[in-house]
Amino acid sequence: MKNENNKGKRKRHIHTAAGLFAVIAVAGGAMFYKVNAKQNTDTDTEYREYRVSKGNITIGTNESGTVAIERKYVSYPCSAEVSEVYVKNGTTVEEGDALLKLSLSDIEDTKEEYEERIASAELALSEAKVSYKTKSAQAQQTYESAVEKGKNAAAEYGSYVEKSEAGRLSEQDDLQDMKDEREEYTALSGTYDEDYARLEAAGDRLDGLKDEYKAMEKQYKEYQRTDDANSDKVDSAKKEYEDYLESIADKEADLTERRENYDKTKAAYEQAQEDYTQAQEDYETALSEKNASSSSSAYIQTSSSDSDNSGTQSATSTQSTSSSQSNSVNTAYKKMTAAGKALEQASSDYNLAKMYYTSYQQEQEQKIADKKEEYEDRIEALEDEKTAHEKITKAYKAEMEDLSETVSEAEEEYNDIKADFTDRYGTDDADSLRKKLEQIDEDIAAAELNIRTSAADNASSDLNARQQADQAAADASNAKAVYDQTMASLESEVESKQKAYDDAVEEYEEFCESVESGGIVYAPCAGIVSSVGVVSGDKVQADMNIVTLMDRRYIYLSTNVSEEDITSLYSGQECSVSLTAYEGRTFEAHIDAISAEPARSSGSVSYTVTVKLDDESGLNVLEGMSGEIDFIEKQASDVLYVNVNAVTFRDGASYVKVYDENGNVVEKEVVTGFTDGRSVEIKSGVSANDTVLAEIELSSKSSAKSTD
Repeated sequence: MKNENNKGKRKRHIHTAAGLFAVIAVAGGAMFYKVNAKQNTDTDTEYREYRVSKGNITIGTNESGTVAIERKYVSYPCSAEVSEVYVKNGTTVEEGDALLKLSLSDIEDTKEEYEERIASAELALSEAKVSYKTKSAQAQQTYESAVEKGKNAAAEYGSYVEKSEAGRLSEQDDLQDMKDEREEYTALSGTYDEDYARLEAAGDRLDGLKDEYKAMEKQYKEYQRTDDANSDKVDSAKKEYEDYLESIADKEADLTERRENYDKTKAAYEQAQEDYTQAQEDYETALSEKNASSSSSAYIQTSSSDSDNSGTQSATSTQSTSSSQSNSVNTAYKKMTAAGKALEQASSDYNLAKMYYTSYQQEQEQKIADKKEEYEDRIEALEDEKTAHEKITKAYKAEMEDLSETVSEAEEEYNDIKADFTDRYGTDDADSLRKKLEQIDEDIAAAELNIRTSAADNASSDLNARQQADQAAADASNAKAVYDQTMASLESEVESKQKAYDDAVEEYEEFCESVESGGIVYAPCAGIVSSVGVVSGDKVQADMNIVTLMDRRYIYLSTNVSEEDITSLYSGQECSVSLTAYEGRTFEAHIDAISAEPARSSGSVSYTVTVKLDDESGLNVLEGMSGEIDFIEKQASDVLYVNVNAVTFRDGASYVKVYDENGNVVEKEVVTGFTDGRSVEIKSGVSANDTVLAEIELSSKSSAKSTD
């Protein structure tokens, strides 16, 4: 503010919130995260976290104020002695509570005094009325007689003067009106063409914008219909797919079971074949080895005749080898036999499974798989088409809204120009303005000639009439003065006596009402006793202030508002009050009064503004408590908002940066609304308590400090 004395009081952007604060505080500062540091040595990218909150965004003025409580003054209509006092300073009372008691003995004496006063005042009033009637008639008769001779002359002169002056003034007024009219129409003729061209241009621009908006509106409806149709297509495809899945559920389960059994038995059959083939090969190998061994044994026996000793040893060895090979052949044969039986069983199981899972079932299962894939591909394509077109519709709608705002501005501009044009020219055009000017010039010339002629003729008549009137006034002036003085005196006497009588009756009636309470004085309202002016034994006078109550139903705050801000305030304007004694609570209020006289201090100018709380429930507050007053100029209530630094604007859209599920920083589009310059409303795109990021750049030196 310009005024140093008010420095610190004025807050042009008031920010109230029902949720969390918009900045996460860590060790007295905001929380920073260094993410994706750049490779150059000049700057690093860091992010400052802000919390999405819910509450009110308000533009207005904030001032400090002091509490004042409305006072009720308790008095008694007559003099009496105080016998008991039931309250003291600071006592809280309810309406109807007893405050004090007065002595009834004094009241009886006072009652007699009242009755005597009334009787005396009534007699005096009656006498004054009789005197007024008699003396006013006498004064009237005397006056009428004295002024009768001059009455006709004065009346005639007055009529003459009035008529003559009226005629002269009428002629002058008519002439001046004509001159003013000529000046007005001369000015209108000079500006008509330019103003009309401006009006036409504004109208043409407005018509063009409206036609453009209608075309966009028509196209937008087509976009909406396409969006609806795309949604219906997606829903229809999904429903069709669900119906298909439901229709084939049993069949698909049966085919799956057959295929799984087929695959299982086939694998077992192939394994049995491999096992049998291997066993057969092992058997043939063992048999070949045995046969080869037998041939070798025969050869050895033939050669033994050459050497009995060595022949005997060789025969023994051959017999041992032959026995081992016979065992191997038998073992291999048994395995081959067992593998053959297993193969037969596997073949039987496989043929049975193959019988239940024919090529037809395989073909059906493949068809189902192909059909499901076809449905899924179709749904995915429809959803992609739907999403792409919705983005087009949304962008088009934003363009429409911008154009709508332009149309509104153009329409407002045109209406303002048209209203100004109509106020200035009415139904006249350039030709009619010219004709009116010509006629006005002729009328002015005729009026000036008539005024000059009438002035000479009226001079002599005016002098004669004046002389006659002066003589008549002189003759009647004394009688009139006496009459006026007499009537004023009589009327004053009657009014005085009437007032004395009325006052006596009113005081007596108030006295009687008070007496009915037995001398008890009751609280007229609930509140706190702020002062007690008497003690037991004191004598109170009529209408003397005995007790003062502070009525806490009517709570006010007064503050001084600078001349820069006072012009935005008005009586009845809504505002919000927060009291220091009620931390965390706000109260609705309105401006009750704005002082017309300024308060000057050290060169500054301010005005006293009194605010009244709407809450009349009787808050527990005391005189002089402090509070803050928010004078509301504009407000968005119960909305999501975030610090304006966290929002970027690009190509007609708004974006915020957030963390994705992997902790990476990504950009997200949002829809923004009202802003007070510090916070901005978020209509969609994020939720309450979400964290959004504002990118900041720091030098390498300062960045290194922030990460320590």
